[in-house]
Amino acid sequence: MKVELLYMRDCPNYSRTAEAVRDILRENGLPPDILEIEISNRAQARTFSFPGSPTVRVDGKDVEPGAPSPSGFGVSCRTYLVNGTRQGVPDREWIREAIRMARTES
Repeated sequence: MKVELLYMRDCPNYSRTAEAVRDILRENGLPPDILEIEISNRAQARTFSFPGSPTVRVDGKDVEPGAPSPSGFGVSCRTYLVNGTRQGVPDREWIREAIRMARTES
C-alpha cells in the first residue's frame, strides 16, 4: 500500500494531517510510512495533479469521497467539506476507509 501526503512547505494543516495518517496506519497495525511530497511550484502541481495542500492519497486515490477532479492545479491550500463544515484536514474516517479499501483490494 502506498500512502502519499502532498503538501506545501508553509501549509498550516500539513503536520496535523501527517499525524492523523500515521495514527490511523498504526491503528491498523501498519507501519506509519508516508511518502511525503513537497509541492513548491506550478509545474510540480501539474505533474502530481495537486488540488491543494494537504492532499492524502492511498494507492493513488484521493481519500476524499467523490473528490471532484480539479480544473486546474497550483500551489494553494485545500479545504474539505466535512459534515457541512469546511476544514483544512481530511476527515479521519475518510483516511480509515481509504486504507481499509486498499487492504481489501490487495
